[in-house]
Amino acid sequence: MLCFILIFFIRLFIYIGFEILFKMTDTYNEEFADRVAQLSNSKFISLGKTGKPKEHTEWTLLACILQLEKGNMHVVSLGTGSKCIGASQLSGAGDILHDSHAEVVARRAFVLYLIEQVDRAVKGQESLFQEEKGKYVIREGVTFHFYVSHTPCGDASIFPKQEWDEYYGDCLKTSFTQHHNTQITQKDVCDTHPVTFEQDPDSLIEAHEDSNEFEQPAKKLKKNSITSTSTAVTYIHQSKCEEGSPSESCLLAVTEKSNGKSKKNPVTINKSDHPANQDIHRTGAKTVGGEQEDPRLPGADYHVTGALRTKPGRGDPTLSMSCSDKIFKWTVLGVQGALLMLFLKSPVYFETITIGKCPYSQEAMLRALFSRFENKLKNVQLPEGFRVVTPHLLSSSIGFPFSRDSVTCLSPNPSKVMPSPTCLIWSNTSTHQGKHEVATNGRKHGITKKAIGTPKSWVSVCCKSLLLKIKDIAHNDDQSNISNQVDFTNHDYGTIKALASSYYQAWKELRTNVLDNWTVKPSFVKTFKA
Repeated sequence: MLCFILIFFIRLFIYIGFEILFKMTDTYNEEFADRVAQLSNSKFISLGKTGKPKEHTEWTLLACILQLEKGNMHVVSLGTGSKCIGASQLSGAGDILHDSHAEVVARRAFVLYLIEQVDRAVKGQESLFQEEKGKYVIREGVTFHFYVSHTPCGDASIFPKQEWDEYYGDCLKTSFTQHHNTQITQKDVCDTHPVTFEQDPDSLIEAHEDSNEFEQPAKKLKKNSITSTSTAVTYIHQSKCEEGSPSESCLLAVTEKSNGKSKKNPVTINKSDHPANQDIHRTGAKTVGGEQEDPRLPGADYHVTGALRTKPGRGDPTLSMSCSDKIFKWTVLGVQGALLMLFLKSPVYFETITIGKCPYSQEAMLRALFSRFENKLKNVQLPEGFRVVTPHLLSSSIGFPFSRDSVTCLSPNPSKVMPSPTCLIWSNTSTHQGKHEVATNGRKHGITKKAIGTPKSWVSVCCKSLLLKIKDIAHNDDQSNISNQVDFTNHDYGTIKALASSYYQAWKELRTNVLDNWTVKPSFVKTFKA
């Protein structure tokens, strides 16, 4: 009898174990991606009007970082923007944001959030972090998720245009899970996840160049029929065009074949059809020295793929790497940066990355965040705690209301639609309690010329502000003994960052073996002191 009871409980344990495993691997799906997008859009909408894009006239990019614990998910940092200052405008005082792209701003706001949480742990208050042998670790069960309203500039934005790329409406949704074997055997070098792809191909429209300059769409040629054998999509008939609808669109009925079954879905498409020759979505990011240059030939031969790139500037080239390149760097070094590694036991990584409804390619995202560096990563020897983490990659069917495509579609004068000159910054911290910051050209929006260079002009996430907060924590932390190791009075910013030895070693390994063409900023940008 006892034997039967034992067998019963063993089977029950195995069954429950498989159920939990299934739920864990099935969590990051289309519903999860849409939830991330909804929460991100809602947080943006909840902010005050100050600094937001002008309705029907300006567009921007949105990025958010969300925290998930025990089923509860909320936004902890937010950034908007599409600007980047040129090399000639770099500051040696640490008081200017050199890169104001949404992804970078949201990440800096997230660093501010983590700094405040470490400060709370140091003071014995309720915190995200727990003390462990003089260092701090994130409590078990907490994960972080990255949302971007558009594919990151750079390599992730380069992929072929599909036949339905410029159609509007919910035509087809494909879903599959791609597993990739990294072939990397060194300990702690690669910890990748299966990649879940939720694509809405019909939503793919004109490429976002992520700059102030945009490629003009190729002239569309008339075609009487459009077919796609690879997607099992059949266009059945054309119904009456709706007058006054965006882009003079028409409604088509579509048959979607899935698991042997067919169902009809309405699809809104433009009257004008696509060019017969294949083209690619383009990025405004430029290849850096030492990388293969773009051929800039017509169609699919305009770009090379896999190259490191810098963000574009108007007449003044920048030294800021593309968001695709920076996000890859975060998959190895973490998103917390060097300063926080003075206190943390291990880096902080993203569990998922969700892209809002826009032109999207699973292959390009995976290439940008891992595949293009796969062979070089085999030579990397990372210090303890660091590893290569490729997040789950998701695509949401929910768009951002202030995206370029959304604003252009609703604007009475689409040719006048421009990128917003402002950058919004928000974090779940005391700094942004009940308000957000607005920045222009890397400084607080609306400051006088007299205030430039003074603390009144600093945004809370500039290097100077973050360094001062780290200094305050160090003086209050008796556990880590950082204040006895770092001379915050006489050491400059660059020296203090280098004292985070594990981070510095990991970055040196990555820079030497993988990112050898990464741009080098002038030394003066790191010589300021707290």
